[in-house]
Amino acid sequence: MPAFPAQYWLVGVDVGGTTVSTVLLDESLHAHGELTVDTDLSSADNTMLGIAHAIEATLALGGGARRLAAIGLGIPGQQDPANGIVRIAVNLHWYDYPLVARLTARFGVPCVIENDVRVATLGVYRFDNPAGDQDLAYISIGTGLATGVILEGKLLRGRHGLAGEFGHVIVDPDGPPCNCGARGCLETLVSATAVVRRAREALAAGAGGALVALSPLTARGVYEAAAAGDAAAQQIVDDVGTELARSLRSVVLAYDVDSVVLGGGVTRAGDRYLAPIIAEWRRQQATSALARAVLRPEILRIADPTRNLGAWGAAALAAELIEE
Repeated sequence: MPAFPAQYWLVGVDVGGTTVSTVLLDESLHAHGELTVDTDLSSADNTMLGIAHAIEATLALGGGARRLAAIGLGIPGQQDPANGIVRIAVNLHWYDYPLVARLTARFGVPCVIENDVRVATLGVYRFDNPAGDQDLAYISIGTGLATGVILEGKLLRGRHGLAGEFGHVIVDPDGPPCNCGARGCLETLVSATAVVRRAREALAAGAGGALVALSPLTARGVYEAAAAGDAAAQQIVDDVGTELARSLRSVVLAYDVDSVVLGGGVTRAGDRYLAPIIAEWRRQQATSALARAVLRPEILRIADPTRNLGAWGAAALAAELIEE
């Protein structure tokens, strides 16, 4: 291991298909600045160079008081952290891409990569964990659905790096087609994409009201329409919440966690998002002692929407390089 100074910088990077978000933390994990820039998708190497430029701009926010010690990155898709290789990141056009080697050569410091949702889970654990829970599950709900799990304070990866892939648990074999090639995966029923699809189906079936006026048609708009009293939108919200509640039961039973944290743009509906999930848990509690014991609404919450927990978690991942 290299010798690290008493004071240093850590950079965390959350790489998405649209934007790259960064955070600059000091050795005490206090933030000194954050940036978000567009992802350069013009070529595989240009994507890497865009990330490098974002890291350099982030370091400039802190001035010269400290030097960079490590970089952590959350990348969508399948990662090989041990070898520093992005195996598959479809939206970034990276296949077996040696990202860690490229960035280490450029910055001269250790770098580490991990799947973006697992990195965000680490961000929740380290920076959005008021009760100090050592066992938690984080469910990211957006275009798809993915889950990260912390058990006994350690990020669960699984032998093939697929631990917690509840988004591709088949819920309805006759359901909508999924990008993974199966049908009726959980994410096809409860993701933001699924909310929009359900709304389109309702409109095709003759639904009127506030749904008709939504342009563009978005998951956020559906939740806002439900809050305004639109019956069709409320039915979609209830159906999605009920389905998600049943699957969250499986997460709780599988991992026996202290808390279940929901994140992603659609969860910004707040209590409106949680209400149908809690209602379904209450229905299960009415007839099941097991449900009364494990499906406690107080373990369910929404992640802090004010910070990019992916970038923060990536910085925490970088900190682990120093702590080893």
